[in-house]
Amino acid sequence: MRVVKDPKERRSNIIDMSAQLFLSNGYEETSVNTIVEKLGVAKGTFYHYFKSKEEILEAVLENYLSSYAEGIKKALENKDINGYEKLMLVLRSILSNNQGPEHLTKHVEDNKNARLHQMMDEMFYEKFNPIIVEVLKQGIDEGIFKVDHPEEITEILLLGIRAFMHMHMPKFNDTQYYIRKMQALEELFNKVLGINAKEYIIKLL
Repeated sequence: MRVVKDPKERRSNIIDMSAQLFLSNGYEETSVNTIVEKLGVAKGTFYHYFKSKEEILEAVLENYLSSYAEGIKKALENKDINGYEKLMLVLRSILSNNQGPEHLTKHVEDNKNARLHQMMDEMFYEKFNPIIVEVLKQGIDEGIFKVDHPEEITEILLLGIRAFMHMHMPKFNDTQYYIRKMQALEELFNKVLGINAKEYIIKLL
């Protein structure tokens, strides 16, 4: 008797298998044929849920970013750390992780398709904006941050960080280059958030 899977489960299976293959073989080297063969389904089944391989990449990255953001939220539930420490946790995570497995993010960064870049920027903002706003508000309540407009400040910072990553991340393998850029960010956050550098020293390295 043929078992018919729930559509949500089938879609999830396609995303999970695609993610495994993209990571093990690389995005460019993984074809739709490879994905459906591994799943043991017809190609029509794949195209019922996804219009293209690029669309499945979006779903894989969406899953990854959602999971990653949830992990950060979990860490921020610690009531023993203040808003400053939480902000540093978020920033270190964002800057060191680069928002996804290298095989996938490299394809997005290398790809000339403006829609892919826009998609990643929108996901990045959607996942991390509410997290940082909440952290800034906590820091304001604690008297650590001197900020009157946390929502607007967060928007500016996130857009700037994303553009910063687009421009500089490929060179971050150079330790001295990385340190210099992180020191610049340290200075920026101290000034933007009104942090007393003698009392709170931001360490992004």
